Amino acid sequence: MFMFDIETMGKESTSVVLSIACIHFNPDTDFTYKQLKDSAFFVKLNAKDQIQRLNRVVRKDSLQWWEKQCENAKVQSLYPHGNDIRADEAIELLRKWAKVKDPTEKEWVFARGNLDQLVIESLTDRIGVEQVFLFPRWRDVRTAIDFLYGTGNGYCKVEKEGFDSYIDVTKHNPVDDCAFDIMMLKYGVGE
Repeated sequence: MFMFDIETMGKESTSVVLSIACIHFNPDTDFTYKQLKDSAFFVKLNAKDQIQRLNRVVRKDSLQWWEKQCENAKVQSLYPHGNDIRADEAIELLRKWAKVKDPTEKEWVFARGNLDQLVIESLTDRIGVEQVFLFPRWRDVRTAIDFLYGTGNGYCKVEKEGFDSYIDVTKHNPVDDCAFDIMMLKYGVGE
């Protein structure tokens, strides 16, 4: 299975994608939060190129929202880096990585809601390449957590020795978000 997360500059399918993270995991094995993070795929995209070349959009309210996030999350995704890559390069890297992890291309892909799926599909359409993960593979992790643990809000406590979400997780860091969602799926407990 895969857990997928992106950080964007809006809630529209045409929003600029700041970063992409994905973690492949086997729910039947034991793993730590650190192992999940260490195995993650991560790329930081060039936002300016997306705006100029692909006509992707930035919402003012998203910029204001990002201003309120912690510095670690902003460094990871928002601030430009010298090694930010073009969207087409990012998609090709993700495709190659995913194909190695799942040669059958049939494993489920979890994301928190459907925005990430809509944005990444819009981006691949815009650059004119095939989807990395076809539509029938996508699943909503919030629904799975609610179903498994009866929480009703898409989140649950995690009982795993050595893991503390308040200390270990930087919200809106896509690698951390993926790893935390996997921890909730695997080691979650009902309320």
